[in-house]
Amino acid sequence: MKDIVEIGALRAPYRCVDPDETLPEGWRIPIAAAAGCGFVGFALRYLAREHTNVDAFQFLIPWYTFARDHGIGALGEAFTNYTPFYTYLLLIAARFDWLGQPLSLVKTISAVFEFGCAAVVAQMVWRATKMPLRASMAFCAVWLAPTVIFNGAMWGQSDSIWTFFTLISVALFMRDRNGIPPFAVAFSVKAQSVFLGPFVLGMILRRKIHAAWLAAIPAVYLALAIPVLVAGRSLGSVIGVYMDQVNTFDRLFISAANIWIFSAGMPYAIGVAIGVVLATASGLALSIFIARSRRTGPEFILLVACASLMLMPYLLPKMHERYFYAFELASIALACINPRYLPFAVIAQIDGVLSYLAFDAGMAMSLPPAALCNTILALYLVLDLKRGERGFRFPKLAWLGFAVAIAGLFAYLAFAGSDSTPSPAYLFATGLAAAMTLRLIKESQRSTADGPDRSPRV
Repeated sequence: MKDIVEIGALRAPYRCVDPDETLPEGWRIPIAAAAGCGFVGFALRYLAREHTNVDAFQFLIPWYTFARDHGIGALGEAFTNYTPFYTYLLLIAARFDWLGQPLSLVKTISAVFEFGCAAVVAQMVWRATKMPLRASMAFCAVWLAPTVIFNGAMWGQSDSIWTFFTLISVALFMRDRNGIPPFAVAFSVKAQSVFLGPFVLGMILRRKIHAAWLAAIPAVYLALAIPVLVAGRSLGSVIGVYMDQVNTFDRLFISAANIWIFSAGMPYAIGVAIGVVLATASGLALSIFIARSRRTGPEFILLVACASLMLMPYLLPKMHERYFYAFELASIALACINPRYLPFAVIAQIDGVLSYLAFDAGMAMSLPPAALCNTILALYLVLDLKRGERGFRFPKLAWLGFAVAIAGLFAYLAFAGSDSTPSPAYLFATGLAAAMTLRLIKESQRSTADGPDRSPRV
C-alpha cells in the first residue's frame, strides 16, 4: 500500500503554484502596462462620449437613427455616403440601442477598430523585435494616441476601420505573405485605402505576385455589397459611392496639412490635374523603388508602407486632416521597431493635433505650421529610402528645443484663438517649430561606416 501511495504521488504531485510563475519572464511589466493603458483609454473614450461637431449632427446621428428605425430594411436604401460595409456596422450598433445614446454607439464602432489597430501594431512590433516591452509600448501608443482620440472618441469618425485592414495588409507583407486580400477589404470600407496602393503595387512587383490578385479588389467590394444588392439597392448606386465622394468638394484645399494649403489662387481644374499627376508619378516611382530595392526585412517593408501612406495624402488635393491617420499609426510601429524613427511618430502626432484643432477649435492658423512640418517629414522619408539604413542617437538638446518650440506654438495658438491674422509672434513661433523639427530629425539620425547602430547615444 505504501508503494502505491508513493507511485500515486509521483504521478500526480500537488504543490502550491506561484501566480507569477504563469507569466514568462519579461512579460509581467509589458502586460501590466498594456492593461493600465487599456483602462485609461476606455476612460478617455467614456469622458469624450458627448463631445461632438457639425459632422456628427449632419451625418452620423441621422445615419444611425435611420438604421435603427428601419432595421434590416435600411439595406435597400442609400442613406449614407459611405460604402455598404459601414451600413452593416450601423445596423449592428443599432441592435444595442438600449445601451446608450446614438452618438456613443457610433463612437463605439470606431473604438472597436481602434483597439484592433493597437493590437495589429503591437503584433507588428513583436514579430519584428521579439521584445515584449516594445510591443506593449506600441499598443499603448496607438490606443492613447492624440489623433486616435480626436478621430474616434471626440468626432466619431470611421478612419480606424479602413486603417485596421490596411495595417493587417502591411503586417502580412512584413511576414512575406500576401497582403492583398485585407487591402481589398480596406478599399471596400473607404477609398482612402488607395494611399497604400503604391506600396501594394511595389510588393506585387517585388514578390512576383500574379497580377490576377488585383482582381480581388473589385471582387471583394462587390461580394461585400451583395446584401444591399439583394435588398434592392441599385448596382449603380453601390459602384458610384466613391465617385460621389470625389465630387462632393470643389476646393483644392479642404483641411489637410499638405502642399495645397499654399495653393491660393490656383484654378480648381488645373490644381486637380497637377495633384493627380504628382501623386501618380510619385506613387509609380515608389513602386519601382520597392520592386528594385535590395533591402529586406520587416523594418524596410514598414518604412516603404509609411512612405506610401504619407506621400499620397500629402500630394493629392481635396484631402481632409483625417487622411494622415494610417500614416500616424504606422509611424508608431516604425518608431517602436527602430527608435531612430521616434521623431517621425511624434511629429506626425503633433501635426495631426494641429490639423484637428483647426476644425475642432477654429484655430485656422494651426494648419500652416503643420503643413511645414509634414513637408519636412515627407522629405526625410524619401531621403531615408534613398540613403538606406542608418544608425540613430537621442540628441537631448534637439528634443528640448523641439519641445519648447512646439509648446510655444501651442501657447500662441491658444492665446490667439481663432484669429487668422499672422503676426510677428506667430511667424516666429511657426518658423522656430519648423526649424526645430528639421533639426530634431537630422540630429536623431547619423551615418555609420559599418551599418546601423541600434544603441542610444547622447
